[in-house]
Amino acid sequence: MNVQLENLPNCITTMRVEVPSDKVSKTRDTIVAEYAKHAKLPGFRPGKAPRAVVEAKFKNEIKEELQTRLLSDTCREAISANKVRALHISNVEEVEFAADQTLTYTATVVTAPEFELPEYKGLKIELPAEEITEADLDEAVERLRDQAADFVDVTDRPLAMDDFAVVTYTGTIDGKPVDEVVPAAKMLGSHTDFWLKLTAETFLPGFSDQLVGASTGETREFDIVVPAEFPISELTGKTIHYSVTVNSIKSKQMPEANDEFAANIIPGKTLAEVRAIIRGELARQKQVEQENEKRNQVMKQLLSKVECELPEALVRNESARLLDEVIRENQGRGVPDEVIETGKQELQTTAAANARDRIKGTFVLVRIAEAEKISVTREEFQQRLQMMAMRYQMPLEKLQKELVKREALESINEEILTGKVLDFLIANASVETVAPAAS
Repeated sequence: MNVQLENLPNCITTMRVEVPSDKVSKTRDTIVAEYAKHAKLPGFRPGKAPRAVVEAKFKNEIKEELQTRLLSDTCREAISANKVRALHISNVEEVEFAADQTLTYTATVVTAPEFELPEYKGLKIELPAEEITEADLDEAVERLRDQAADFVDVTDRPLAMDDFAVVTYTGTIDGKPVDEVVPAAKMLGSHTDFWLKLTAETFLPGFSDQLVGASTGETREFDIVVPAEFPISELTGKTIHYSVTVNSIKSKQMPEANDEFAANIIPGKTLAEVRAIIRGELARQKQVEQENEKRNQVMKQLLSKVECELPEALVRNESARLLDEVIRENQGRGVPDEVIETGKQELQTTAAANARDRIKGTFVLVRIAEAEKISVTREEFQQRLQMMAMRYQMPLEKLQKELVKREALESINEEILTGKVLDFLIANASVETVAPAAS
């Protein structure tokens, strides 16, 4: 079989393949024999019809099967024989059977990028010395106190900074509702029974200052100029007129940090025992953070040492996936669709950069796996599927069918493989503990 390769930009390789007539004839004979074995033709017992009759009856089907089988088999052979790092075959064209039954065609193959592996053993990793301080414990206890806080009505005084006010407000620009002028600014337009903590930067700079001293039931009207750094650019520099009614004033009261408080958090535990439990949990969290930091530093160093082209279709698909992921996260946090749309261009740019890094990183890790003969065992793969089934509360068999349907099994295998390679790189890295940077 004769194969001519041409490497093109963006990880594209074309293969001009010529399949000799003897291979074509042999494959055709096999297909005809298969048809003859199972063909049911009038006047003949199954499998006893003459070859010529079978060929005449199933001429078109045999030709179609011949082409499909030859293209599939010889493409794989050409890729393997020429050591093409194929990701997938994007197109097959110019298919032609010559008079002598020689088959020729051109296949367009998307390939993995070519690059020289950098030195990947002995990478230097610097980690800050992590110790759990009493200040860390105090901060964790304060968070627990904050979560257990009560809000009580304040009836004997007007609003003050750091109070919580429950307000009803409307905002207008030149007499029109804010969200009518700028749809992305719906939150600034109007709201009923909105909880607001009075601080210098809450809502809009200066908004809280206008409410200090207001009593329950009081309505105040004032103007706010939107600052230049406000994220919705259409609003910057505009003046919003607000009418705000204070429905109630709330004071946040946190429980005292003592044994009674501790017992409410974890029954039967004293404050000292709760602090000990917190210390252990913080230590585990810091260990996870350090493992993630090791991986981040390893990947950052590898990416900086490799320059290569990437398959643009892969980059586009991964960019779209990451963008969709970020949008869903923002929507889950309650960010209005209008605000998301305003910043979509920036999100797209970030997603594209992250996609390129992720794809390049995967190619580098897979190449290291080849060099170090690292692979995924059947047991490791099955264990991952079992963990996924438990996480999604699905029967293992149903999960496997779903993954096959989505063609996701290969990506799971790749995820396990790259994880093993990262573990290998970290095990062979030089890890140094450094003093934390001064704050």
